[in-house]
Amino acid sequence: MGDILWGEIEEIPDNICGVVDYDKHAYFITTSEDDAVVREYTIHSVYDDKAPDTRTHLFMTRTDAPSRKNTAIHRTIMVLQGTRGRSVHFPKLVAFGKARRLIFGENGDQEPERDPEWTGRPCAILQYDATMIASLLSLSPTGTVPLEVSLVIGLGCVRALASLHRLGYVHRLVSPYSFSFVNPISYDTLEGRILITDLSAVLPFPCKPRLFVPFVGTLRYSSVRAHRGREQGPSDDIISLIYMIAELVSGRLPWRSVFDDDRVCDLKCQFYTTKEFRRLPREIRGLYRTMYMTIIAVASQL
Repeated sequence: MGDILWGEIEEIPDNICGVVDYDKHAYFITTSEDDAVVREYTIHSVYDDKAPDTRTHLFMTRTDAPSRKNTAIHRTIMVLQGTRGRSVHFPKLVAFGKARRLIFGENGDQEPERDPEWTGRPCAILQYDATMIASLLSLSPTGTVPLEVSLVIGLGCVRALASLHRLGYVHRLVSPYSFSFVNPISYDTLEGRILITDLSAVLPFPCKPRLFVPFVGTLRYSSVRAHRGREQGPSDDIISLIYMIAELVSGRLPWRSVFDDDRVCDLKCQFYTTKEFRRLPREIRGLYRTMYMTIIAVASQL
C-alpha cells in the first residue's frame, strides 16, 4: 500500500495554536474567539498556567494589516502601558512582544508556519472578563435595549472615554464593538466599570491639525467631521457615543442599510429630525444639537 499524503494545515487565524513563553509563564493558545467585526488583529483565548481562573486573551496583528510599523497592537500597548494602575476602564496588559513564527494546528496535528511573511509580528496578552456591548442587541428579544439600561451604558462609556481623554488620546472608533461590560453584568458595573477593549485607532490628542485626514472610524458611528476629512477630537467620540446610544434605544440607526459614505454623511446631518433622535432624553438631544451646530459653525470658517 502506498504512502498516505496528508494535506497541509491551512494557515488561517482559526488554526493558530501553540504556547507563548513569557517571563516564566506558559500561555497556551486554546481557540480563536468569534468576532462580529473585522479588525486589524485577531483575538485568541489563552490559558495561563499560573492564573488558570482568569480570562486571558492574545491579540495578534493580522498579516494583511495596513501598516507594520504602527499597528493596532502598537497603539493598544502604548495606551495600556500608560494606564497601569490608573484606571478601571482598560484591560490589564500582562505581556507583549513579537512572534517570530506561528504554529498552526488542525485535527490534532500541528506544524510551524511554512514561510513566515512577518517574523516580528506584534502581539499582546491581555486579561479581562467582559462581553462586548453589541451582544446586548443581538441577544435582546426585541432587538433593543431598555432606555434606562442604555443611558447607564452611555454614562459608563462617557467615564471610560474621559479616562482615555485625560491620558491624552482620542478614540476615533467608538462603537458597541469597542466597549465591553464586566461579567457578571449589573447596574454598578455598567455605570462604573465599562472597559474599552478596542484601542486600535487611538491618536494622541491634542495634535497638529492636518489639512486632510484619511477616514478613520466606522461608517455607522463616526461623526460628520470624520466623514469630511477633519481631525477628530474628544467631541467626535461623544457624538459617536450618542449614535451608539440611539441605536441601543431604537434598535437601528436611519442609515443602517446605507453604505455610500456621502449619503451616510448627509443622513447624519439630518439626524436631529429623525424618530430615533426624538426617542433620546431631552438632555442628550440638547447636547447633540449644541455640538453639531458648533461643528457647522467651525466648518463654515475653514
